[in-house]
Amino acid sequence: MPSMAVANKLELAPIPPELADLNVLERQLIAKILPFAKIVALPKGQQRAVRGAVVCVPSEVETTVNCLPRPNPEAQLLQVKLKRHIRYKGHQHFYTVNMKNVLAGLATLKEAHSEYHEINIDESATFESLHDDREEEDQVQVSHSEAAAQPQQSNASEGEKEDVAPTSAAGEQEQLRPGLALDTCMQPPDMAQEILSYGSGIFSIAPAQGNRPVGIFTIPKLESMAFPVQFQTGQNTLDEIRAIKLSPSIYFNVRLFSADFRFAGDQSYLFFAQFVTETHLANSSMSIQMRKGKTKSKDGRRISNRMLQDKNEVEKLIQNQDVTRFMQPLRGTPAYWNKTLKDLHAMARQLGKPTFFLTFSAAEMRWPEVIEGIKAQQGEGVHFSELDWNAKCDILRSNPVTVMQMFEKRVDALMTSLTMSPAQPIGEVKDYFYRVEFQARGSPHIHMLVWIKDAPVLGECMDEDVYRFVDRYISCEKPDPDTDPELHKIVSEVQVHSRNHSKSCKKGNVECRFGFPKLPMDKTILTYDTPNPDEEDDKDDDNDGGKDDHEEQSRRGNEAKSAVKKKAALVKKPERGPGQTEATEEPAV
Repeated sequence: MPSMAVANKLELAPIPPELADLNVLERQLIAKILPFAKIVALPKGQQRAVRGAVVCVPSEVETTVNCLPRPNPEAQLLQVKLKRHIRYKGHQHFYTVNMKNVLAGLATLKEAHSEYHEINIDESATFESLHDDREEEDQVQVSHSEAAAQPQQSNASEGEKEDVAPTSAAGEQEQLRPGLALDTCMQPPDMAQEILSYGSGIFSIAPAQGNRPVGIFTIPKLESMAFPVQFQTGQNTLDEIRAIKLSPSIYFNVRLFSADFRFAGDQSYLFFAQFVTETHLANSSMSIQMRKGKTKSKDGRRISNRMLQDKNEVEKLIQNQDVTRFMQPLRGTPAYWNKTLKDLHAMARQLGKPTFFLTFSAAEMRWPEVIEGIKAQQGEGVHFSELDWNAKCDILRSNPVTVMQMFEKRVDALMTSLTMSPAQPIGEVKDYFYRVEFQARGSPHIHMLVWIKDAPVLGECMDEDVYRFVDRYISCEKPDPDTDPELHKIVSEVQVHSRNHSKSCKKGNVECRFGFPKLPMDKTILTYDTPNPDEEDDKDDDNDGGKDDHEEQSRRGNEAKSAVKKKAALVKKPERGPGQTEATEEPAV
């Protein structure tokens, strides 16, 4: 039986309608474990990123649900903020909650979930003060700014500061009791005041307040209690005893790449899976390093408690990588990239200097098959040409796993079907190396080094050979819009540096750190750095021939720089208007 087969206790029950209709905050209200994570929205596309670790804290589900009011009209909604502490100003979630849906979902879990049988729901808790809409308007004045707020994740500054609200007796009494009798909806009142607080028509709850975080691998069925909607039966979770064992990495791959996108569409579950996988890798690698533990440092001294208490000695151990070697399997850590850098240096020693440095960025906003594929997974159809920017962003955020899969497949196709194809668009590829990075907006791109067979080496071959090689594979000319309109459109949209320089261009207090706009040239030229005269004087007299070559290169480089400066001044110099003198001209920016 394959390890990833459904029969290996990976089967999932269908999500009942009572749980499928719950929003993010309603799901948090019925979860017995709250996975707190600082999730922030990135610029432009509003893709999500996590800052710091994921902390799992037990939640008082029964107390919290019984303390929240039950409006008499079924359509009555509550505005609720989920906080880590009731006195913090920042919140984790802010959504509109339908208590009817919450109670129905909790009743479903009580029947099906093994960890919810002991939950007792107080059906008698009602909010009698809300039976008359007119009376409600007289008693509660809803803050316009907060009532108009859309459901959203807390931003970085709000969630990080966690300022404590004023705790004066009068202020607290006014905040807890804004003209409403709370005792009718709190069971018991003393416990509710520690968990429930509302003012201006907005309820603030902190169901995990005062509870200690728990270890991810120490609590049985923790995954099913943190995500009860996905695991409504409480079975077939990560810690399930299986005939064929699964590592966390393989297990979460099965969940995220499944045709059932209940996991891929949940951003909290994505970050939870990432944190659990990395924690398991760190623990396993640490265990291996402890078994291989060396009792002596690289300089032959025995590692003792006294040495570990000395700051300087610990820094030496870190520099010698004696204490960070276990972090090599963790992608993104200094030890991981140090190992990768050594692999790249080994490739350079064997293959020589790389020929091309290439950068490929994801253009998911221009890929109809990605957006239409995500909607097809959700059972819906959409026309790509009818979508605006915001609609495309919403679709991409709904399933980031599919977006990354499509990007990975495109990179593979780029290398196998194009770059290394018999057509050899950039020459015969001997080897390549690339690194995946994520831009500030959250989209991936790759930086690649490519080694081409029989490519001329700059500094070792004749300049004319380099000219011919560059002109053969690289062009700065736009394609003809008549003969190849599609390629002309792509180059014009994504391969031309914008005149409106971005923030990335202006790093270092310059107009454009990439040097755009660049002057047009009728042919390819090579420029060389000007050698340091002091270094030339220190050379032996036996190297007179090499010195002459460097002097010639220096002379040619200075001439090229002088010519470029003159032409750049002409390009940037504004045209003089009628009657405008030299003194009144504005400086070029």
